[in-house]
Amino acid sequence: MTIREFEFISVPGLPECRVVMNNSIPILFPAIQTRSTTICAIVTIAQLENMDEEFWNAVQECSMLAGTGAFVAGAIPGGLAAVPVFMQIFGSCAASKGFSLLAEQIQLRTETRYGEWI
Repeated sequence: MTIREFEFISVPGLPECRVVMNNSIPILFPAIQTRSTTICAIVTIAQLENMDEEFWNAVQECSMLAGTGAFVAGAIPGGLAAVPVFMQIFGSCAASKGFSLLAEQIQLRTETRYGEWI
């Protein structure tokens, strides 16, 4: 089984902050630190057969197209339409390119990436 991941969108998340005690001098005092976050949407494709690079390029192209549609649908309050829109566009694109995947072979997930505390 071959598994590949494609990151199809990343958007800046909310900045985080924390209060720490600065102990670099004899007197302790609180200091505020901040860091940035990035939220990434990733599709994982599990293919049972060994496929050529042309197949994976088509999957990546369909992922980007479907991700764009899901991003637009996610802008609707609540974002409830994002996943169904992704699956519909991805399925249509895949069919137009001559391949099909079962729903169990496609996984969508988000990942939050954190910057350094400054």
